[in-house]
Amino acid sequence: MKIQKVNFDEINYDKLAIAIINSFESDREESGRRELVKGMNYVVKKYKDSSNAMSIVDDVLITFTGLSLESLVELSTHVTDDEVDD
Repeated sequence: MKIQKVNFDEINYDKLAIAIINSFESDREESGRRELVKGMNYVVKKYKDSSNAMSIVDDVLITFTGLSLESLVELSTHVTDDEVDD
């Protein structure tokens, strides 16, 4: 995958963070949730056999959530079916 037209030296990370947050807080929240489900399923299935790739996935999750995949999976066991249905 090639990232096009991104000047990494000019990224404003505060604005990038706000853009990411806004994309999930917009009126498409349910779509955002479905995208997370689909995306996490895809990433885990694609990279689960590569410890190096899963280490990168873990690093990204820790960076964005403060929690590792293992910790997030543990937390997910406490989510009720009613929360999933909402």
